[in-house]
Amino acid sequence: MTSNIPMTNTEITKKPRVLIPYLNQWDVADHTQEWQKLSKEVSLIKYKIEDVRVFEQFLQGSEIDCLWVTDDFVEHLGGPAAFWDFYPSSLKAVVVPWVGCDFIDGRRLRKEKNIILCNIGPNASNCVADMAMFLVISCFRLTSFWEHCFRFFTNGSVPDTRRYIGGEGKTTFGIKALPSDGSISSALHSSYELPKAAHPDEIATLNLSKNFSIGGKSVDSPADKNALILGFGSIGRTIGKRLSAGLGMNIHYFKRSGPIPECNLGYNAKFWHDINAPETWAIADIIIISLPKDPSTDNIINEKTLKMCKDGVRIVNVGRGSCIDEDALIKALDSGKVTSCGLDVFKNESTAIRQDLLSRWDVTLLPHIGSTVSDMMISQTLITLENIKSILLNGKEGVYPIN
Repeated sequence: MTSNIPMTNTEITKKPRVLIPYLNQWDVADHTQEWQKLSKEVSLIKYKIEDVRVFEQFLQGSEIDCLWVTDDFVEHLGGPAAFWDFYPSSLKAVVVPWVGCDFIDGRRLRKEKNIILCNIGPNASNCVADMAMFLVISCFRLTSFWEHCFRFFTNGSVPDTRRYIGGEGKTTFGIKALPSDGSISSALHSSYELPKAAHPDEIATLNLSKNFSIGGKSVDSPADKNALILGFGSIGRTIGKRLSAGLGMNIHYFKRSGPIPECNLGYNAKFWHDINAPETWAIADIIIISLPKDPSTDNIINEKTLKMCKDGVRIVNVGRGSCIDEDALIKALDSGKVTSCGLDVFKNESTAIRQDLLSRWDVTLLPHIGSTVSDMMISQTLITLENIKSILLNGKEGVYPIN
């Protein structure tokens, strides 16, 4: 892989320049025909950052036309916002090969520097909706509990696993979590809470039709339940379509910009106009968050809004971790106000997820993989190349400008 190409190269000086900085991991599909084709008209410069100060100096004097944001660049170095003062005057665009761009102020970028910010538009919607659907099923059927119990606590015994139906109370197991280097000596000691299995005397008198529950939490089907989707952009609408057609759920939604005509949706969905009204929250059997990070969405799930929900509500978050007050969520899970939740995003993803979420049997946890699949990795490169082509070769605003 070629990287850190000097800007004096003759080939580079006569073509528009796109800088692609990364630190350790390269995730751009540079093996595709589309990459090879565009590279004949645009210089696609791979820059492996080994020294931040050297990179700052390079960026400032680079005369690049476009900055391609990589996951590595955001996760380890703070992304483009951290290098704001080093943008060359030649910079016309910042292109992001995914959807969320809350790591930079797009409006300020356009207003102060006249730089276009592009993402990949609605093209990740199906992948994220897949994961949302999985989390919804897990929340209603408590599948994370069943799998962990079956694998690790009953050693594959179906009868022993089913003994947990109707059980009350909980028990705690000590566990060791290996660090990424696999070193047993530095394993982290932790604990995992599990509901108690029903006592044999309880099993003999248990009426499963009245008490099909785990640890006092009901195991249900999502069919004919009410799903309230907060955030009804392309991802939220795709989630609604999947839940309506695939699981037979009743779709309700809140969208800040107003309702969408049902003729444009292709399925029935009820719009709620007031996010502060108790009736908006009270309708939901499950709340699905597909909101971006924004001051208006911070901690939108909190003690106040949870009090307006029906007892036993379930929660899924595929938007941003900032949308949930995690202290309030833990408290509601403990009390039973929230039966279960499925989370693909968290408040402190760059450090560590809080232990009292990791140790819960009634929470399904995923490491922010909503759109992370091999074919999407290729697609996001191809779409980003189209954004670059639109701006640098065709003089337009990009295929998916967001500022």
